[in-house]
Amino acid sequence: MATKCGNCGPGYSTPLEAMKGPREEIVYLPCIYRNTGTEAPDYLATVDVDPKSPQYCQVIHRLPMPNLKDELHHSGWNTCSSCFGDSTKSRTKLVLPSLISSRIYVVDVGSEPRAPKLHKACH
Repeated sequence: MATKCGNCGPGYSTPLEAMKGPREEIVYLPCIYRNTGTEAPDYLATVDVDPKSPQYCQVIHRLPMPNLKDELHHSGWNTCSSCFGDSTKSRTKLVLPSLISSRIYVVDVGSEPRAPKLHKACH
């Protein structure tokens, strides 16, 4: 049975409020090698999106997954992004599901946001 989130985490009360918030400085992008001919694990790219940074629009870190042929797909936070009002909650983990392998990777983005590391892999 689903429950309403209420004030259980970080974020904004509406999309309009989120647009008024501070600009992102880094973004995380799942990168896959499916049908490329490259035999390497998919990876999570960290990209600098701060226009004031000398590394603007550059991949500043790659976190390869430990397995081949996962096909990472989308991502989500460990804490509801639409919830707000509780400063004790934070988004420190990024959840990366895989389409082909059905693995789920949990990445620690809280310890070193510019150089995340693998926290856990589930199958």
